[in-house]
Amino acid sequence: MIAYMGAPIWCITLSPADNKHPICLYFADDKEKLDVQLSQSEDEHYRLIANNPVAGARFFHFMIENFINHVLGVGSTHRGLYGETSGYYGTVEQQGRLTLHLHMLLWIRGSLSPDEIQSRILKPDSEFHCKLVEYLESSHAGDFVSGDKESVTAAVETVSQSKEYRNPTETLPVPPPPSCPNSPCKNCVTCTSLNGWWSNFKSIVDDLLLKSNTHKCSSNKNKDGTQNKVRPYKSCLDNIWGKCRARFPRPFFSKTEIDNETGSISMKKK
Repeated sequence: MIAYMGAPIWCITLSPADNKHPICLYFADDKEKLDVQLSQSEDEHYRLIANNPVAGARFFHFMIENFINHVLGVGSTHRGLYGETSGYYGTVEQQGRLTLHLHMLLWIRGSLSPDEIQSRILKPDSEFHCKLVEYLESSHAGDFVSGDKESVTAAVETVSQSKEYRNPTETLPVPPPPSCPNSPCKNCVTCTSLNGWWSNFKSIVDDLLLKSNTHKCSSNKNKDGTQNKVRPYKSCLDNIWGKCRARFPRPFFSKTEIDNETGSISMKKK
């Protein structure tokens, strides 16, 4: 494919959260009715998936097909999120707990080659340089949506005390209401409903990031170097070097920076 289509533009890793997703747990369980309000404990979730690998594979296939169709726009009437997809190639691997994840290369129709992108981005005052940084920052975030980690943590702790609170890592997303036909009028019921949905969306994304995309270095070894039997799995510091396997801490960048010699991009990450 590289010989025929040139170098791919994106490398995508997709790892569906099978042990938390209501659809996967429905596949693995023996209930006839789908209940999106999960009642089992986290240990029971892991046990259900471990005892039914076919359910995990069915869920993975379902998610990847939806990603290819709706996100990449393949076999759909709309363009993909990354542009018009001209080709893709994915390989499936199993993770440490033997469930599946995907590594995919993606080609976009009409895109520049990596060499052309590098030569253009090395011109710091060019329109291409500015537009590429603008695009990347619009589609990539290294921060919480509504504040720093401390304020987001406090907000999540407060809202989680409510009886109506539902853990967003274990629920299906709420689709947005229809857009206002007279947009943006800002005063009608439709606009008010949509604004409320966006506010709730930002809070849920911050909650998801806090629960799923933050890292704290830890070790499950006892002082004598033996593995803690209560938690038999290894943590990031459990290696002969005593260094984090996830490569934390990582550098922060107050703004997106581009190396003037290589063209490598360090995204804004506060």
